[in-house]
Amino acid sequence: MPRNSTILPVLLMAVCWSSALGAEESRFTQTHSRSQYVHWIDLYDANDRVIDPAAETAAPYSPQYTCGRCHDYAAIAGGHHFNAIHKKVAPGRPGEPWIWTDQRTGTQLPLSYRGWPGTYDPGALGISSRDFVLKFGRHLPGGGPGESLPDASEGVAKQPEASKETKASNDKPSKAAAEARRWKLSGLLNVDCMICHTNGNGYSQEAWWTQIQRENFAWASSAAIGLGTVEGDVSKLPDDFDPAKAAADSPQKLPATRYARERINGEKKVFFDVVRKPDNNACYYCHSTHLAGAHAPAAWTLDEDVHLRAGFTCADCHSNGIDHHTVRSFEGEEHPSGERVETLSCRGCHLGEGQGGGRMGAPKPLHQGLPPLHFEKLACTTCHCGPEISKEAGLLQTSLAHGLGLPSHETAEIPPGIAAPVMLRDGEMLYPHRMVWPAFWGQKAGEVITPLNPDAVYEATRKTLRVRRGTGFSAAMTEVRLTSAEKKEILGDERSKVKDDQLTEEEKAKVAEAVAARGRDNWREKLAAALTDLKKIVTDPSAEPVFVSAGTVYRLSGEKSVEVFDHAAARPYAWKFGHDVRPARLALGANGCYDCHTLDAPLFTSTVAAMGQAPDEAPPAQAMYQLAGYDKMKLDAWALSFLSRTAFKYFGYGAMGVVALVLLAYLVQGVAGLASFGRRR
Repeated sequence: MPRNSTILPVLLMAVCWSSALGAEESRFTQTHSRSQYVHWIDLYDANDRVIDPAAETAAPYSPQYTCGRCHDYAAIAGGHHFNAIHKKVAPGRPGEPWIWTDQRTGTQLPLSYRGWPGTYDPGALGISSRDFVLKFGRHLPGGGPGESLPDASEGVAKQPEASKETKASNDKPSKAAAEARRWKLSGLLNVDCMICHTNGNGYSQEAWWTQIQRENFAWASSAAIGLGTVEGDVSKLPDDFDPAKAAADSPQKLPATRYARERINGEKKVFFDVVRKPDNNACYYCHSTHLAGAHAPAAWTLDEDVHLRAGFTCADCHSNGIDHHTVRSFEGEEHPSGERVETLSCRGCHLGEGQGGGRMGAPKPLHQGLPPLHFEKLACTTCHCGPEISKEAGLLQTSLAHGLGLPSHETAEIPPGIAAPVMLRDGEMLYPHRMVWPAFWGQKAGEVITPLNPDAVYEATRKTLRVRRGTGFSAAMTEVRLTSAEKKEILGDERSKVKDDQLTEEEKAKVAEAVAARGRDNWREKLAAALTDLKKIVTDPSAEPVFVSAGTVYRLSGEKSVEVFDHAAARPYAWKFGHDVRPARLALGANGCYDCHTLDAPLFTSTVAAMGQAPDEAPPAQAMYQLAGYDKMKLDAWALSFLSRTAFKYFGYGAMGVVALVLLAYLVQGVAGLASFGRRR
């Protein structure tokens, strides 16, 4: 074979390989500059077609195809904020769950697609990705469940064998099939890049949530960024609505988008005010906390995290590349990219563990007088993060759990109740945690308790529980009015006719006690009736209905009576936290050893009471040392040794003084003896 015939195919393969490699490298545009690129760009719809923004009824823009022309959307959608629903993704360190809260049924159920111990998988409870979006979309950034379509191949759910003769018109579509139709109308809820990368405060999360509530998923991004107005409501359209057959003047039609003229240039390109590094305001929407409860300090008396006060941004430490695997900045974190991220943790940055530390001018703390053992037993966050520890764990509200960031008229302590800080050990290290107690209606089969679908529970119990809008579950369960006969029995004939505000304090106390007792009876009656109602939806013939709340489980013990028992399903779910970081002068131990080493030090004796929606008079409560697994006798012995530490120091100094005087006396005698010896010579 001629030599050229061998070389030519090799050269062709090399050219093809380099061309393919070059095409892959140049597929997405980059500037490689620290300056911000000005984004006057074309809009593309969900079908990857260019949008004419000047049209009267233009399509909503799709972040997937608009932003995805220059940026790797597939890589972005696999990032930490969007990938929880993907089962192949490592779960990572347990974090804050999504808490399905429903005051109509007293439910507060920690959910997570990541399989964190103590949480429940939404899909396993019959909560579809669409249900999830409609419940939590207010704080979802798009992607994940917003792009997870159901398998509609199930078609129509046939009736049981006993009703084979029923007409086909009575066949009911399965939930998956019905939702597949809804997805076609609503469109997908893409990852909205601008929810984080908007420059300034022009992004409206309220508009985002409004469109999601209307099931206008595909239109949410256009409305939230203020590109234009959206008119229409997919939630009001029937499942079998066909947009192609809708008349132009029909009130039933898909939403219309009207883009703002001032955002469009002569080339029909639209301006996006993009910033590469997200502003703190974007992070705060999903990651804010609010101290609640009767003893909570006023918000204006509290400072931000000390790093933010110093001029940092959240994204300085919680950074990422185009893959959007945001660094969580905890010790021992393994980043999916393979990059080393030790210096973005507390110890790595300030103590130089791992790669040297000192990033962004971080000072190295001296920790003068602190025995090194503390660094083996305490995390940095134990002393430096969160609200200062008091005699009782505080009540906390978070963005994800309580919808912070959206306007609300509710100012009371709305559920779920989250306790913080709660000190728990992970291995030998003590960390601060936030803690929530699950509350749900479920079924107990053998030793396993499984929650029932929250919406199915509401439908089964709504006539029994009857919780009015604006009334909390606990208040509704104990709401009673004393009859005239009951009042007469308490106060007597004459005083029972007197108006409540004219009663004496003693009489008011008697009435209040009677109302409380009647309320407890009312709660037990409703609880027994609701558990009986749930027998209709319990799927396992061998299972019994139960109610879990505030660390306690209730079940029927008779026709109209209930009993209480303990079970692992009632245990709280806890997750570590790292903010807000307090200044060094407010750190635990800044005032000396006695911050922790006394008989009543809050670090160990602070009490944590279980919180649920059931009207429990005395919910289970534990001291911090019990939750952390410490031996109280050893703690007290160590604390007592510190109480005598000052006396021991003075005794030591006194003993040293006596020894010094004795030595001085001998020294004087020695000098005198030498002098005397010299004179004799």
